Amino acid sequence: MDYRVLTALMFALIGGGLYLYQTPEMPAEPVDKKAEKPAQVNRGVGIIDIERIQTAHPEGEFLDELRARELRLRLELNEAMKVVALPKPEPPETNKEVFDEAAWQKNAQLVVSQLAELESRKKLAAEEYRKKSEPHYIEERNKIRDAYLNEQLNIQLKLDNADNLDLPQERINELLQQLEKVQFERNQLQKELLDKWMAEIEQYANDSIAEDEARLKAEAERLKAVMEEQTRQKESEVTQRNKKLMEDALREMEGRQVRRRELLTELNEVGRERAELEKKILDSIVDKATMLAAVHHLEMVFVKRSPDELKVLRWHIEWNFELKQPERVGAVIFPGKDAKDLTDDLIKEMNRL
Repeated sequence: MDYRVLTALMFALIGGGLYLYQTPEMPAEPVDKKAEKPAQVNRGVGIIDIERIQTAHPEGEFLDELRARELRLRLELNEAMKVVALPKPEPPETNKEVFDEAAWQKNAQLVVSQLAELESRKKLAAEEYRKKSEPHYIEERNKIRDAYLNEQLNIQLKLDNADNLDLPQERINELLQQLEKVQFERNQLQKELLDKWMAEIEQYANDSIAEDEARLKAEAERLKAVMEEQTRQKESEVTQRNKKLMEDALREMEGRQVRRRELLTELNEVGRERAELEKKILDSIVDKATMLAAVHHLEMVFVKRSPDELKVLRWHIEWNFELKQPERVGAVIFPGKDAKDLTDDLIKEMNRL
């Protein structure tokens, strides 16, 4: 092939490529399509009257009977749990010939007051004798002092002039011992005299009331004996009576214990049956409420009780099968455009069970 032809073909190819490269591509026609979005679903709240729904349940009447029976058993158990109180025994009749309590108390008070009066008389008598005998005591005490006075002064004089008399230390020591001995003997005699005088005062005071004191002490002993006899009499009668009361109370306590065990057993059985039936009924209500909540696009269901006691029933949580006190929530929902009452629908569902 002629080289000129080849050259012409090459230039033609290069020129066509450049043309295609520089020519912009025409944009495609836009498609007028709107993005499809899921339809908005308004999720509201529902309310139900749990009492009416439970009553409408086929077994609601039996549940009421179980609750009433459980309440009756609890009341009866509370009564059986009361502590048996022992009746206070009446005081036994006393033998008035042996003892009269009022008279004894009066006599005892009289004896006590008379004994106190004797103590005052005794002190007065002692003071009287002391004043009367004190001069004689002082005189006797001075006689003892004078009997040792000369000897004491002589020894003391020698000791005071020991240097002038050129007394050796050994002699001085002897004189000191003699002086100490004389003073001790004098003091001992004076103490014996004082003790004797005090004893005389005490004896005189005792003698002045001896007769009356003996009489009152005898009366006190008699009253004490009478009181002890009466106390033994009372204790015997009270002991017998309390023994009988205790036996009766023990029998009653044993009977109550037996009845308590019976009531507890029955109460546990009734309580278990009631709880199982409540759970069964509430399970049914929860299932039907969940279904209706889904049908009506409800986010949650409230249980109507009172304005300040509402319990939220969400379709995705379990209910409180123990029927405890309902929880308080932050808002109160009443029937209206924003709340749907499902009570009648649920009652219809209960009637279909």
